[in-house]
Amino acid sequence: MPAAPAADAAAPAGAAAASLPRAKSMVLPNPIFEGSEKRVEIDFSSGPASPSNGLRALPRAALDELMSLAACTIVSSRTNQHLDAYVLSESSLFVYPTKWVLKTCGTTKLLSAVPRLLEMAAQRLGMEPRRCKYSRASFLFPEEQPAPYRGGFEGEARFLRSHFGHLGNGGSAYVLGDMFNGLQWHVYVADANGADAAYEPPSGRPFHKFEARRFVFFWRVCMTDLCRDAAAVFYRDSPTFASAARTTADTGIGELVPGADIDDYVFDPCGYSMNGILGGGFITIHITPEDGFSYASVEVSGFEPTAFDPANLLARIAAIFRPGNLSVSLSVDAANRCGGYAWGTLASPPPGYGCQSATAQELSTGGRVSYYSFAIDSASAFLASPLKSAPSGGVLRHMPQFSSLPSSNADSGSCCDDRSASSSGDESDAALARRARAAAAAWARSIEEQAAAGGSGAGGGSGAGVAAAAAAEAAAAEAEAAIRAVAISQSARRARASMEAANAAVVAGAAR
Repeated sequence: MPAAPAADAAAPAGAAAASLPRAKSMVLPNPIFEGSEKRVEIDFSSGPASPSNGLRALPRAALDELMSLAACTIVSSRTNQHLDAYVLSESSLFVYPTKWVLKTCGTTKLLSAVPRLLEMAAQRLGMEPRRCKYSRASFLFPEEQPAPYRGGFEGEARFLRSHFGHLGNGGSAYVLGDMFNGLQWHVYVADANGADAAYEPPSGRPFHKFEARRFVFFWRVCMTDLCRDAAAVFYRDSPTFASAARTTADTGIGELVPGADIDDYVFDPCGYSMNGILGGGFITIHITPEDGFSYASVEVSGFEPTAFDPANLLARIAAIFRPGNLSVSLSVDAANRCGGYAWGTLASPPPGYGCQSATAQELSTGGRVSYYSFAIDSASAFLASPLKSAPSGGVLRHMPQFSSLPSSNADSGSCCDDRSASSSGDESDAALARRARAAAAAWARSIEEQAAAGGSGAGGGSGAGVAAAAAAEAAAAEAEAAIRAVAISQSARRARASMEAANAAVVAGAAR
């Protein structure tokens, strides 16, 4: 994300380096950035004197003041007839006539803007809050957070209750997910009219169904341990960097919500933020690519349930970032009566991932949240570091562990339905394993031949060396394809079983 200040930025101008001796044991810490975002969504009721465009009537100066309180700034914006969308220095802001959605990452102070927002809405617009929903994943570095976040979710929930406790039952707080595996999901929600508000539009005619909280869904993916190759394109000094628009197009991000009006930005030296608006819905993506604390989030909100297939969209997102771990929150505010429960389950995990946990929570204000945690399957872990041919000047010693490949079809499966696999003529699991072993052996032989020939590819060397390098490259590609097929096959049966158990848990939770 935004560049960290230089370590010596505070040094007096012109100070001689020799005048600032440092002890040999002094080590400056490597800057870290908290990718996990805080998100608050506040719905308002309009009064008789409220402007027709509601919250969108707040001037830019007012928005800047609120963002300053939250410790971030506005970078750029897009607008349509339904909403205004702002890319921030740390995440995004979306303003509808009667809905405010603010999400910020890093060590921002999102909740510090809430009291002033409520004051502005009341005094300038004649609008009062009728509902608040706050959510976030676990912080990666909770000790770096300011108060009240550093003390845990209880402090945040109590702060929110102090401002929205007069709504309905005073608000409810939930924590979903496995404490020991993956991120947990934290939710606070309060509503002036309780569960019944999920099925009644706000006073006055809503500008979009998203504001009426009817038949629209909210979908958020949080990813950690991004593949280094996938994360590298979000650096400005990347050899492939040309522009934010080019990054959006080349990665496939631009195709996640086709037709969206996209506002994207690549930070210096690294980091990426994007808002895309389409009708009254939006997609927003934020990426912290630094190795050691890499993080990416994707949110798709305000669309009809038929607009996207959750499992398909999740697979496409996982293919872009190739994270080590990912968590998914699917929520609907009126699931009880609009038949949204079926939408809140995932038919399958992304290829190469297994489900660690699944949780479903009925909300006291109506609706439901389903939360899944996935981790990359060990058999597919190699996908994060594609195979390479031998570097110049030496034999490539790092090899995938082929000893773990299945010797029979007893412990492997298919990435698709068993019937379609048998009818389409696909290779059996045992045959896939044999092909992978043969390809790996051929790759190893080609590397030895390349080293013996003394070639380094197009950069120079004898004709025999160039030929050997080309053969090694081809063998590497064949080995990668063969191992990919085995990895998918090896993990799919376990993934199917874990998803069936997860969906059963979700349905059981909903029934309770």
